[in-house]
Amino acid sequence: MAISSLPCIQPIIYLGKPDGPTCHTGSETCYFTSIGDLFKEQEVEETNLALTTLYSLEATISKRELELAGKHGKRSWTKRLLLDENLLSSKIREEADELCRMLEEKEDSSCTASEMADVIYHAMVLLRHKDVKIENVLEVLGEDSLNRV
Repeated sequence: MAISSLPCIQPIIYLGKPDGPTCHTGSETCYFTSIGDLFKEQEVEETNLALTTLYSLEATISKRELELAGKHGKRSWTKRLLLDENLLSSKIREEADELCRMLEEKEDSSCTASEMADVIYHAMVLLRHKDVKIENVLEVLGEDSLNRV
């Protein structure tokens, strides 16, 4: 039998909406991921990365402070900042000024990111010095976010 003599078979595709979930997870179906879900997952991953980085930095700064109390460990910039309020204040002002100059001088985004990282680091040292957790700052940001946007 020649291929051209085979009957033409037309597939029938029925798209229907079930009355309820058809998946074992309670979702409408097991066979797809919505684009919206992918964006939500990406946002969660980015948020988790940011939080993990901030908490890790906070832990490292706290470790340096404990090393100061025990008079052990290697010398570090963080320890110097924790011991000298004037130096810490000066560095925060300096880094904030450099960040503002990035904006005024229309520098590229990598320079801006670098300067912002310096500001965040020095601010985190100040938080440790004042015994304020990053968690407290994030709570305030969450409460005030509606007023800021």
